[in-house]
Amino acid sequence: MTPETLLQKAMDRIQAASRRADVAEIDRMSRIAKRLNEIALHVNALNAELIELGSALDAPVNSDHLPAPNPLPIRFEAPARRGEVEIIVDWPACGLPRPRVAVSEPKASDTLVAFISELNAALGPDSLRKLTQLKVSRGPLLSENPAADFLNSKRGTQYAHQQVPGTPFFVLTHSSTNEKLEVIGEAWRALGLPHGGLSVKRVA
Repeated sequence: MTPETLLQKAMDRIQAASRRADVAEIDRMSRIAKRLNEIALHVNALNAELIELGSALDAPVNSDHLPAPNPLPIRFEAPARRGEVEIIVDWPACGLPRPRVAVSEPKASDTLVAFISELNAALGPDSLRKLTQLKVSRGPLLSENPAADFLNSKRGTQYAHQQVPGTPFFVLTHSSTNEKLEVIGEAWRALGLPHGGLSVKRVA
C-alpha cells in the first residue's frame, strides 16, 4: 500500500470525524496523516532521483558525472504582506495533502472572504453549510439568504456582505478588523480543525 493511499484513507477519516465534531479523532488522524505526508514527500523525491540515476547509467561513457540529487520539496513560505490581516493555513498539519496557503488581501473583508473560499476548496461545501450555524455579532457568519439573514431591522438595510466565489453562500463582513480576526478563529474551531493548522495575525 502506497503512502498516498494511506494518506487518502486518513483524510477520509478526518472528514468523517469533522462531521461528527470528534476533535480527539481529528487530532489523532491529523498526526498520522502528517507523518504519511512527510513519508510521501521522501518517497517521491527518491523515486525522482532513481529516474535520474537510471538516465545517468544509460548516458554515453564519456559522461563522467552524476546528476545532483533532487532536494526534498521546500516548505511553503508566506509571500510579501499585502494587507492588514495575514492568515496562514497549514493543511499538511491538518492531515490534508494540500500545500500551506497564505491569505492576505488589501482589505480585511476580502481576506475573510478569501479564507472562507479556501475552506470551501479544501473541505467542500458541507464546511460552508456548517458555518451558516455559526452566530456572530450581527447574524450568521454565512448565509444563502442574505436579504433575510443579514438584515438590519432598525434601518431596513442589509449589513455588508460578499459572496463566496463559485458558491451560493454569502459572508457577513460588517465588522471591525479585530472582530474579523476573532471570527476566523471561531470558524476554524467550529469545523473541528486542529489549532496548529491556523495562524492569524494583524500586520498593519
